[in-house]
Amino acid sequence: MDYVMTYAIDQNSYYPYGQINNVDFPLSKNDWKKESTFYVGGGKRIGKIGIHGMIGFGNEVIRWQGKDAIGGISFPKSNSSFTTFKVGIIRDFKFVTLKIDTDPIRGYTQIGIGLNNK
Repeated sequence: MDYVMTYAIDQNSYYPYGQINNVDFPLSKNDWKKESTFYVGGGKRIGKIGIHGMIGFGNEVIRWQGKDAIGGISFPKSNSSFTTFKVGIIRDFKFVTLKIDTDPIRGYTQIGIGLNNK
């Protein structure tokens, strides 16, 4: 199992009921985005190396951003659910375990290091 959450810090004032057709200020080219994904899967170990595949279920929230005379403003753009997958490899060393995962659909790679107590 694995849980991944990524987001940028939104320092703007958030207006949950704002709409794009009521905007009278310039919008930023960069939207605020928050993604969270829960993965579950299985794999196979052969000696010190293991391979695994996981299916993920997630949610993505996107907000419009802009600035007016008062300061930064953000309001809802979309809120959607998605399904994805990732594959990875695990390698055990004497005192550490190295894990590398890639999710080709979402376009990111994750590296993890764990300590062994052997």
